[in-house]
Amino acid sequence: MTAAVRVGREAQDYLSAVEQELADLPAEDRSALLEDLAQHLEALTTEDDDRPLAVRLGAPAAYAADLRAAAGLPARGATGEPGPRSPLDAVLASAAYRRALLALRGGRRLLVELRPAWWVLRGYLVVLVPCLLDRHYVKDIPVPAPMGSHLLGAVLVVVAVAASVLLGRRTLPKVLGTVVVASGVLLLLAAAVLANDVRSDLRNELFANAWASGPPVPDEAYPLYSRSGPVTNVFPYAADGTPLEGVLLYDQDGRPLHVGFQQWWADQCARVLEQPLAADGVPVPNSYPQSYVLDPAGVDLSRSIPRPPSSCETDVARPAVPLPTFPAASVAPDPGN
Repeated sequence: MTAAVRVGREAQDYLSAVEQELADLPAEDRSALLEDLAQHLEALTTEDDDRPLAVRLGAPAAYAADLRAAAGLPARGATGEPGPRSPLDAVLASAAYRRALLALRGGRRLLVELRPAWWVLRGYLVVLVPCLLDRHYVKDIPVPAPMGSHLLGAVLVVVAVAASVLLGRRTLPKVLGTVVVASGVLLLLAAAVLANDVRSDLRNELFANAWASGPPVPDEAYPLYSRSGPVTNVFPYAADGTPLEGVLLYDQDGRPLHVGFQQWWADQCARVLEQPLAADGVPVPNSYPQSYVLDPAGVDLSRSIPRPPSSCETDVARPAVPLPTFPAASVAPDPGN
């Protein structure tokens, strides 16, 4: 006879013995209690324990008496009319209470069955929670990256999960077991707080990206853009570093190159554009550098109030720029010599 068959028969015999002890109960009550016992026996058969069930659970009669007491049912052989019962006794004897008690027992068994899953999760959280404290969520989810290394994080997770499973399978002293349970609760609370922070930060980032304005698009006011923003002037130089004036610029298709109007100045004084005129009196807008003169109205740009010309800078210097140094042009030898 194999061990599995022996254990199965022993459980069936124990269940039958308890059923005989509950034979005087109504069929509904007896079925509920025996169903609870059957599930308990099934869970016990998976444990590595060779002791007889009578040793592990107690004698069938004692176990049946405990079931009766827990369900608020009368002891076996009780006779006579029941005396007055208190409200608490009525509640304990009610069918709703017995169903709630059975539900709690079922929940307890479920928690016991889910313990291996918690052991694995605990090991993972031990590595993940410290990594999330630096708020680099994308980098650490789902594989933690301590010190920026996913490989190190994967190794630490495997080691932590193995250690957590070994710890869960051991029978610990009461004090140490209490410390382990309390540490697990604190770990779950920390993970919950960080999960809420992750959700909030990701949501804010999503909204920010959704409402963020796109890259600037050239328009009539600012037809030319660079990486730094709208272009409002061009300052040409010769190869030897000489500043050039009155240079006409065109794009690759021969179209005049236009820039935007320079609106803001360091001295906050308003200026107007003064472009050179062609022979027909038409302004030449692609002549560079653009020339600006003080606005005769003398407006302060920051407060829109009049400004005396004496408080403005009359000359705006060219910006200081580093210019490359070109090699001197070589003189070709005269072929006649």
